[in-house]
Amino acid sequence: MNKKGFTVLEVLAVIIILGILITLAYMGISKYLNQARSATYEDFEKNIISGVTNYLIDHSGHIPNEGEGLVVDVEKLVCEGYIDDLRDPRKSSKTCNLESYAIVKRNNNTSSNMDIEYSACLKCSGYESPACSNSISGIKRLKADSTCEVE
Repeated sequence: MNKKGFTVLEVLAVIIILGILITLAYMGISKYLNQARSATYEDFEKNIISGVTNYLIDHSGHIPNEGEGLVVDVEKLVCEGYIDDLRDPRKSSKTCNLESYAIVKRNNNTSSNMDIEYSACLKCSGYESPACSNSISGIKRLKADSTCEVE
């Protein structure tokens, strides 16, 4: 008899091969997505540092004294227009603004005019900057005004 069609074994072999190909493609794509997210988080940290630097240029009275520090909430920087909303790359409906902040420290060694260190603590879903492990207790903190409304 002449039967037209595929045997169960042939169909199963095709399904297995397709499964292997899909798995390999997914692993490759997820690697690039993770790299893109990491690059986005690094850009966010740079934006925070740039924003707080510009904020201190405009508000020089907030520059810490020698040996002191300052914490500036990202929400304040967004409210006052120094940086844009930091949209979470994992959940675009959320931002990374509320829990993130910049740390500004002025060192004792001021042989130059100012020896200031900037670091950014970025907290997004599933990501936290290494700078977030620094203790900020007892450091003056600048928060957004209650009248601030961000779109």
